[in-house]
Amino acid sequence: MSSDLEKRIYQAQCIGNVEPIEHMVPYPNLRSLVDGQNIKYGEKMVYADLGLTSDKVYRLAQQTANWLTAEGIKPKDRILIDKLPFPQTEVLVFGIWTLGASMVIIGDGNITNAKKSINPAKIISEETDYFKKIKSFPENYDPSFKPLLQNESMIFWNNKKGIKLSHYNLLVNANGIQHAVDLFEDQTYYVNLEPNSMAWMILQAILPLYSGAPMTSKNPDMVFGIDEGDFHISFEWNKLKETTPPTLYVCNENTAFLSMNKSPIHLSTFDNDTNPTKISGHSVMMGYLDNKSNEESFVDGSLKINK
Repeated sequence: MSSDLEKRIYQAQCIGNVEPIEHMVPYPNLRSLVDGQNIKYGEKMVYADLGLTSDKVYRLAQQTANWLTAEGIKPKDRILIDKLPFPQTEVLVFGIWTLGASMVIIGDGNITNAKKSINPAKIISEETDYFKKIKSFPENYDPSFKPLLQNESMIFWNNKKGIKLSHYNLLVNANGIQHAVDLFEDQTYYVNLEPNSMAWMILQAILPLYSGAPMTSKNPDMVFGIDEGDFHISFEWNKLKETTPPTLYVCNENTAFLSMNKSPIHLSTFDNDTNPTKISGHSVMMGYLDNKSNEESFVDGSLKINK
């Protein structure tokens, strides 16, 4: 990647004169999110229907990191995850980040295409029986590498394109959506998405730990759904609208969520509140895997989106 392109990507990640180096999240990486929540709220539920507390998620993540190390996985390696049953994928991502590796999830179901383009160090599928594999491993892991916020945390592969996202991208987008919907640690919420979208990553994997609000299907205070609930998730859209209930608009190049109705989430902005074509801010991706796409998309301090 040329220094000129790197500069253009960085400019698109700024919002006004606020640069992404002025970090707006209280964690140095995603590994420290599960560590920190365990220290503060070890006995608090994360996935309440299954009785999974912060402490249990933390211990499973440590076991996962030990298992991956035994499998020959190294920090910064990329691990492709096929769809696993709930909550295996949710726990696995924190094990990968505990090790200091990066993960790949697939939006279009084309695992062959993703494998060919990304060449992951390991593929974890349902047949791996992952939870069974980690049972014998220690519940303490001493990381040899601690990622920085700007390091790659994952790749989202969809429609023949790979979107690279940093630890900061995921944390700041989760922060933005938490503030948009006013979700606090004394509340509960429910969402039930397949582990094949960035909306799943933010709402189902990161938000329960980031917000401290347990996820439960039993009388939740807040429900997120595609065509139901207190907040509707829109993956395919032509324009932003003011709706009741509010709509959360997904833009993968902006990590996951771009706006609630016509209002951009915190630290994101766009050129038009009905038909945005250019976005900027702290949730803007690290770039596509394909530099030709990056050259065409990062222009004039913004990221062009095809909507």
